[in-house]
Amino acid sequence: MASDVGKSRHDEAPAATGSTIPDPTVIFLHVGKTGGWTLRQVLYRNVGRSQVMRVKPPRDRPRGFLNVQPLEDFAALSSADRERPRLIVSHMIFGIHESVPRPSTYISMLRHPVPRAISQYRHVARTAGHRLHERAAAGMTIEEYVTSGVALEMDNAQTRAIAGDVETPFGECGRDMLERAKRHIDQHFSIVGLTERFDETLLLLDSTFGWRNLYYVRTNSAPDTQRAPISESAKRAIAAQNWLDCELYEYVSDKLDARLRASFPALEADLRRFRTGNRLYKPWGRLCYRAKQRAVRTFERT
Repeated sequence: MASDVGKSRHDEAPAATGSTIPDPTVIFLHVGKTGGWTLRQVLYRNVGRSQVMRVKPPRDRPRGFLNVQPLEDFAALSSADRERPRLIVSHMIFGIHESVPRPSTYISMLRHPVPRAISQYRHVARTAGHRLHERAAAGMTIEEYVTSGVALEMDNAQTRAIAGDVETPFGECGRDMLERAKRHIDQHFSIVGLTERFDETLLLLDSTFGWRNLYYVRTNSAPDTQRAPISESAKRAIAAQNWLDCELYEYVSDKLDARLRASFPALEADLRRFRTGNRLYKPWGRLCYRAKQRAVRTFERT
């Protein structure tokens, strides 16, 4: 039965998308394990650092991308502080735009829910500091982890994030949540890309916002040793538990196809040119990223 728990007030006033707003504040709603860290590096190169704001929960709060804390922390800032950024990034749910005192638009990335869930499980299992590590690493299979209810992120997390819902209990998500997520995408998002179509998504960033510095190297990827085969029964269990995410993924895929057809009549040629340039960029990009990581580690030790 469809649940009305967690129904949000965000539906009350549709917002125009970034394609019709001059100089909007771009809100990157970063859903975990969708390639968001790689995309962040691209975004940072296209927006001045003084105009970027990362919103994240304090260190003493449990972390997870289904988290209302970034919304609450941002809303508590002064109006001047909330008006300053032109790019806001966070692991968060939909809704922060209500506290942005200037025109704004969202962007996000989705990933097919089966590989996304597998990636999330492996991340938890290998990360000793994760709040769910002890449960995932204590002999729990991926099927058990996904269906047990210990992690809300395993229950249609992408639909929850875009619908702005963290209140619906595990296993009780209904079609009303999916329809709300679709409305939010239609009314508030300039771009929802797909991890599996990362390059095409970057081309849309160019055509939508005029961003040109789009070459990238993959960051925060899992080590190859973590990529043991997953059984077909486990994959079916993940898909069944995340059926709303499966439908939302197809909805976004269809919209992405339509946008690409309209924006890039010679899409294959455009992609070839972009990928050729990106191959040439990668050696330099890796060098810069490693230098940045060393600087961050040095800073954290001081």
